[in-house]
Amino acid sequence: MNMVKYDLNKRPTKGAQRTLRAFSSAMFELLELKSFEAISVNELCQRSDYPRATFYNYFDDKYDLVNYCWYLLATEIRVGEAPKLSPDEILVTYFDRLYRFFAHHHRQMTAILQHNDIDETLIASFTNYLKQTVRTIFRQVLGDLQLNIPTELLVTQCSDTLLNLIEWIFLQDKPTTLDEAHRYLSILIGNSKKVVVPGVCAPNE
Repeated sequence: MNMVKYDLNKRPTKGAQRTLRAFSSAMFELLELKSFEAISVNELCQRSDYPRATFYNYFDDKYDLVNYCWYLLATEIRVGEAPKLSPDEILVTYFDRLYRFFAHHHRQMTAILQHNDIDETLIASFTNYLKQTVRTIFRQVLGDLQLNIPTELLVTQCSDTLLNLIEWIFLQDKPTTLDEAHRYLSILIGNSKKVVVPGVCAPNE
């Protein structure tokens, strides 16, 4: 899934790695200080110590850069490992990865949310990126299974339930232990296990 100007499918040179890291770090640092809408390309260039021309070699605009930032976060959650997971593992595995990721970055996320409301452009962009990424993962694993329910409906149900719970715990600041979250996830999925492969949507039974 390539959502940015820079070709994510090619292996970056060391110079490109330094440049991409500098701009993404600048974006994250500024997001802890002010709203996304208030950040300018000039500020990003000043903080990263690169000229505007270099910025536009890599990104169309600040929205393009923030999508690259979301891509970096997705790699931290190791989305590329999806094909290696069985249907029994995928939901709880990715929930746990997302839970631990948000818990690890809690201070940074709290700072960003102080300046960016959950309903504003930045957070909507982040949740939409996560939704597309998680749906792609579930589609890879569930797509070839013979189920008595449309695959896309199952993909939508599982991904939306997982992300809604993550959003409730971390973006709406509802402290919840991982064990409690597993229980909530199982209850929210409900009896869907009766119409899918056993275990797909029934963690911790």
